[in-house]
Amino acid sequence: MGNKYQNNQIFELYKPLRNHLRQVSLQESLYVLWAYIQYLQFDKLLPSDITGVPPEILLAENKIGKRFYEWELEVLIREVIINSQEGDFGTESLRKWNYFSGAVNKLKELEDEIDKKFIDKTNVLLELHRIGHRQFPWQSKPNREYITRYFKIFGCSSLDTIIQNVIGLSTQELYLNLMILFSFYQNKLALLYPIKIEGIPEINQETLNKALDRFSCDLTNLKNRLIKEQEINERFVYSYSSLRAYPIIAIKYNGKDSLICPAPTLLVWRFTSGIFYEICKEKGFGNEFGKSFQSYTGEVIGAGNNKVSVYPEKNYYDGKHRKDTVDWIMDENKSALFIECKAKRISAIAKAEIKSEEELKKELDIMADFVVQLYKSIRDYLDNKYPTFKHKKERKIFPLIVTLEDWYLYGDKLLDELKNKVKEKFKVVGLPLTFLLEMPYSVCSIQDFEMMVQVMEKVGIKLFMEKKVFDEYKEKWSFFPFITSVFPNEKKDIKFLFPDDFDKIFPKRFFEEGILNRRE
Repeated sequence: MGNKYQNNQIFELYKPLRNHLRQVSLQESLYVLWAYIQYLQFDKLLPSDITGVPPEILLAENKIGKRFYEWELEVLIREVIINSQEGDFGTESLRKWNYFSGAVNKLKELEDEIDKKFIDKTNVLLELHRIGHRQFPWQSKPNREYITRYFKIFGCSSLDTIIQNVIGLSTQELYLNLMILFSFYQNKLALLYPIKIEGIPEINQETLNKALDRFSCDLTNLKNRLIKEQEINERFVYSYSSLRAYPIIAIKYNGKDSLICPAPTLLVWRFTSGIFYEICKEKGFGNEFGKSFQSYTGEVIGAGNNKVSVYPEKNYYDGKHRKDTVDWIMDENKSALFIECKAKRISAIAKAEIKSEEELKKELDIMADFVVQLYKSIRDYLDNKYPTFKHKKERKIFPLIVTLEDWYLYGDKLLDELKNKVKEKFKVVGLPLTFLLEMPYSVCSIQDFEMMVQVMEKVGIKLFMEKKVFDEYKEKWSFFPFITSVFPNEKKDIKFLFPDDFDKIFPKRFFEEGILNRRE
């Protein structure tokens, strides 16, 4: 094959899946995979021309009972594009449950064999970490909270200007055009090209074409990209795929020029979190991105909890040295959260690598620096150097790092590795290790933080955090399962914090006329 990422042993194990998919047609297979993704992600009914699905699959109460998952279908889309017969004809068909399930099972068997060769007791927890980064994002379907979060962050004036300079569209124009496309692709795999948008005055052909130019790719080009990216080794299901960059594919479909989107969820990810990769190298981006995320976190606090006093970042002088307080303080007099906001995302290599811990350790080292930065600032607070928030001896402090994307830091190995790095850095900068016992730090995603602040409004910072950080088991949990387990009643009352901002993105008539579905 000449694949530079090929492990010959893994290639032999890969052949059954490859040969299985060589018997099917590309167009039909992408249609079937699109239908199954819609079925899993959005509870859409399977089309009647997909046959033989056993009743126990259709009636299963959860995805475990259905025996296949979205992240597997994403890999199968890639493999179908690489291996299937282009055109309408195949000697076999994924429409038939037995052949579709055969493809899924061959992929599972390949993954199992790869695990046997590369996973052992020395790296099993590392494997759990990369599994999390692959699977957990698929477990939450695109929703108003997710879309609005990124719209607000990228829609600030400084980042909006960068987006307009790079893409040629404002953030709002980008979201309008691609959400319309997403809504169409919820109901059909293919749209005739050129796409004609009629009866929607907010959308015009020029802005639509600019969006398509950036997020679509012709089949031949995409196939060549996927072949080059394919890793027939221990990263087979974890390697980067250009489907993430180009979720819309230009193709001849049923004999007509069309644009298809086999995984509409990838389209939403592309114009939300994926916009980062379009503009991250632009001058001034990093600083403005961090400021926007910090500002958004403050808005979350203000919208989610009206029982705390909130203190934003302030600068001050320690002698001749200019310093900043922590980004946000949530104070309820006898307890306070000291919050640092970090938009840094974990690297793709660290998410996928299993043979070496080097890349992940580099990322953990960066997180340890964040933690130490937070404690150094807290030390100044304890020394009463903060200008607007004076030290109280009886006040309990809870340090918290809030990340834009979830780092999935859970379990013994990762958290212990991070703790060890933090302790090493404490010694270097002269911070007392007793801080870690008296004021244990936590790391959470902004998605979890949006829930946290609302639960804390009901139960208080002190009770919430003490149940988390001073419990030897729960301290290793992510915040979502912690909230679900410890505060189930309060979780029921969690609400969407920014409905008015969501309404600013899309005219209300889009929902009234059924152009968009509000539950999405």
